[in-house]
Amino acid sequence: MSKITALIRYKNSVESLPRVLAALKSQTLAVDRILAVDSGSTDGSTALLKNSNADVITWAKTYHHSTVLNYGIEHCETPLVLCLSSHTVISDPDGVRKMSTQMEDTNVAATSIKWDNDPFYSDQIDWTELKEKGMKLGSIYTNSLGLIRRQHWLDHRFDEDLNGIEDYEWAIYQLRSGRLIKRLNLNIDYIRQGNSREFRDTARIFSIANRYQLPITWLGRKEACLRILKNLGGKFAGDPVAHKEFDICRRRLAGSLLWKFMDLNR
Repeated sequence: MSKITALIRYKNSVESLPRVLAALKSQTLAVDRILAVDSGSTDGSTALLKNSNADVITWAKTYHHSTVLNYGIEHCETPLVLCLSSHTVISDPDGVRKMSTQMEDTNVAATSIKWDNDPFYSDQIDWTELKEKGMKLGSIYTNSLGLIRRQHWLDHRFDEDLNGIEDYEWAIYQLRSGRLIKRLNLNIDYIRQGNSREFRDTARIFSIANRYQLPITWLGRKEACLRILKNLGGKFAGDPVAHKEFDICRRRLAGSLLWKFMDLNR
């Protein structure tokens, strides 16, 4: 099997990193190197990583998803790079092995986890499938836990005009170039809570779809859309799940209407 570098971006992740690193160390297929990019951590995360035999490099400028990823991969030398969030715990001990096995087909540019059980896309996506089905929110590849072939990154780096969903754009470029993207069901724990990105990510997806001339299935699954529509008119006031779905719909609608007027690099 090809050698693998695990690339971890972090800042003040001392609460999640112990579990992330323990899960990585427990894999039945060990990575050959851990490379961590520090973007201003002050909470002991760096010491924790160094104690786990990680090599640490420093990003001194403002954090930017695409730029920091590119910076990290520049310092990787292995054929495969495992992009791993400092908040993603690979609970499946065979996770790295399963992902690496998918890369034995040299036409596969990347493989990653599936965020949901939506069967909208197949587990091996090509350009024909994407053109026929169009883009939906979410992603066909994710840098939270994704294994990429570095030589294809050399051909097309993560787009630094996009600060977020750079993984989606990169995967689409690979598909258009005739390569494949694979997806796996793996047990993970994503231990982070953040602000909703539905509005801005929807805008970014509309921009990418326009770039590649792809149709958009922007609301996702039909069942969810119908449930949201049925809950219009205040009927969901006492249902927190329905209220959350409606809020997602509202944010996505705003992003779909305003994307042409937004700075997508912020």
